[in-house]
Amino acid sequence: MRFSPALILASALLAAPPAWESGKPIPVGTPDRLGPLGIGLTSFPVGWANVTLSHRPDLFAVAGRLSFPTGLFLYPYKSTTAAGVPVFGQRIEIAIPLKATATPICTVVEARQAVWGFFLDGAAVIEARLDMNRRAFVETRRIELTGLPRPPAAIAAVPQPDGGWTFVLSVPDGKSFPPPGAGSRHPDYVPYDGAGIWRGGAARFSLWSYTPGNAPQMLSRPGEEILWNAGTLSAARSGAAKPSGLISGSWFGDIYYYANSSATGLALEGRRHAVDTAGVALRHPLAGCYPIAYPAVSGAGDDIIAGGEGALYHYKFAGRFDKQGRPVYQRPVPVLQSEAELFAGSLAVPTIVDWDGDGVLDIVAGNSEGRILFFRNLGASRQPALAPGVALTAGGREIHIQPGYKGDIQGPGEARWGYVSPNVFDWNGDGLPDILASDSTARHYVYLNTGTRRAPKLAHDQTIYLDGLDLHGTWRVRPGIAKWGNRVAYITLDDQDEFHLYWRMDDFNVTDGGKLHMEDGSAIHSNFIFAGGTGRSKIELTDWDGDGVLDLLVGTPKHHSIPNPETGLPRALGMPGTMILFLKNTGTNDAPKFRFPVGLKHDGATIHLGHHEIGASTGPMGPGKGHNIVVSREDGRLLFFQRERMKE
Repeated sequence: MRFSPALILASALLAAPPAWESGKPIPVGTPDRLGPLGIGLTSFPVGWANVTLSHRPDLFAVAGRLSFPTGLFLYPYKSTTAAGVPVFGQRIEIAIPLKATATPICTVVEARQAVWGFFLDGAAVIEARLDMNRRAFVETRRIELTGLPRPPAAIAAVPQPDGGWTFVLSVPDGKSFPPPGAGSRHPDYVPYDGAGIWRGGAARFSLWSYTPGNAPQMLSRPGEEILWNAGTLSAARSGAAKPSGLISGSWFGDIYYYANSSATGLALEGRRHAVDTAGVALRHPLAGCYPIAYPAVSGAGDDIIAGGEGALYHYKFAGRFDKQGRPVYQRPVPVLQSEAELFAGSLAVPTIVDWDGDGVLDIVAGNSEGRILFFRNLGASRQPALAPGVALTAGGREIHIQPGYKGDIQGPGEARWGYVSPNVFDWNGDGLPDILASDSTARHYVYLNTGTRRAPKLAHDQTIYLDGLDLHGTWRVRPGIAKWGNRVAYITLDDQDEFHLYWRMDDFNVTDGGKLHMEDGSAIHSNFIFAGGTGRSKIELTDWDGDGVLDLLVGTPKHHSIPNPETGLPRALGMPGTMILFLKNTGTNDAPKFRFPVGLKHDGATIHLGHHEIGASTGPMGPGKGHNIVVSREDGRLLFFQRERMKE
C-alpha cells in the first residue's frame, strides 16, 4: 500500500476533501479518491467479463468467511493508472443460484457471447447465465460431479469446441486439520506435542479435470499437491482461443502456473511457481491467496489479480517466462477503487494520534495481515482528509508480524495471520509517539521512536518483561495505555483472560498492578469460551464521560462475555454482533472500580459491526465537539461516530 507522499500532498491542494458523516465509513481524503479495493473480511476474485463494455474487463469478486458483507459482486472497470493498475468502481451485488452460503465457491467466465457462472454445491456444479436486467446469475442446469474422491473446494471452467465445458477442480485428500481430542475452543485443547510439532493434519489438494459424460481425470503430478487449499483456480487465456495455462494459489501465499500443452483441449504440465523479476517465487502479502488471470492492458498475456484476507492486489505480467518456464511478474501493488472508502486491512485496530507532528490528528492502525499502517491527515483535525495507508517500518524493515508454523495457538493453518493490535503512546516520555502492541503470538513489545517529532523513525521491536519473564496473557489484545496519576498504566488480559493492570517501570519492563475489578470486587473476565476463543479485547483507557477519572472502552468480538461468562456482554444479548463496551470507573484514578458495561449507541441504536473483533479509539478528530470515536469494521473500513450522537 505504498503511495508517493509528494504526489498525495500535491493533489491534496487541488480539491476539498469529502466530509466525514457520523455512523459512516471514512472516505479517502485525496482528490482522486483512489484507494485499495477490499471486498470483505476475505476477498475472492472469481472472474472477469466485458459487462459494461469498457476498455478493460469488469471484475467479479466474492466476499466471504463470516464477513460483512458476503456475496458475489460486480465491479465495473473505470480506468488504468500509468503503472498499469486497474481501477474499478462501486460494487453491484449479483444474486446467485445458491440457497444459503457464507462464501460461494464459484468461477465466472465470458464465452459464447454470454457471461457464465459456475457454482459449487457439494458434489454438483450449478451452471448459470448472467442476466444484468435482473442483476442475477440464473440457473440453466445442474451438473452432478461423479467419480471424484471428495467434493471439490475450487473450480475453473474451460469452454470446449463442441459447446460443452471442462471443469478443473481442486479436491482435498481428506486429511483432517484439527488435532485429536478437544477442539480449539475447549480448555483441554492441545495444539502441539511436547516436541513442538503440530498434532493435527495438513490437507493437500489435487487438481482434477471433469467433462460431463466422462470420468474425472487427475491432473496433479505426485508430490505437486497444493498444501492447505488451492484458493481459486483460473484459466489463463492470453488472447488465445484455448487456455494457455492455469493459475492457482495456496493458503500460504504461493502462486502456481500450469502450462497447457494441448492444442485443442486441456493437458496441464507440471506445477511451476510464478516468480518476480529477480527469479524468486512470489509469496502473496496476505493470509490466503486467491488469484485469477486478468487480461493485461497491452493485450499480450495475463496479469494476476489476487485476494486473501485483505484487499485485492495486482501483479503485472513482465511479458516473459524464465528459462524454467515460470511466468515472471512485477511485485504486487493494491488494485484500486474510485470513490473509495479508507481501507485499513481486515480486523483493523486504529489509534487516533498526531503521528508526524504537524499539529493535526492522523490514524495509525494494525490489521490481521500483521502490518501497521499510517494514514496521514492532509486536512485539519476537525476537517480531516486522510490519505491511503502507508506501511510503517521498524529497524529499517517493514513491520509484518507472521506467527509461522507454531507461533499461533490455532495451528500452522494460521501461519500468515499476524493480528497485530497496536496502541500509540509516548512510552519513554521523550515527546515522541511510540508503538506498543500485541498480536497472534500473545507477545507484548514496544517500537521506540528514535526519530524526530516531524520525522518519526521506529527502532526494532523490544519485548516487554515482567519479573524478568516476557509479559504474557491471552492473544490478539490491544493494550490500553494512559498516564494514570503520576504513573503510566498498561492494561491487557492476563493468563486467566482477565483485565490486568501493569505499571511502566522503564522502557522494557513493567511491574504488577493487579487485576482490575468491578464494583462488587469481582475480576473482569473477557470470554466464556477457551483456547483460541480467548483474548481479542481491544482496550482504550480514556475519560469517556468527562468526569476526570479514566474509564474503559473495549472493542469486542460477538462472543465476548464481559465481565463474566454468565451475564456478560455481548453474550447475554444473544451475541448479536461486535460491540464497543463502556465500563464506567466509579472509583478514583488511585482506586478504580468499574460499573457493569453498557454498549455504545449511535442515534439510539446499539453499535453492532459484524462477527469478528473490532477496535476503537477516541480523540478530537472529525466534526463536532469533544472526543469523537473511530471504530474498525471487520472488512477493513474505519467508521466515524460523532460524540454528540452517541449514548451509553
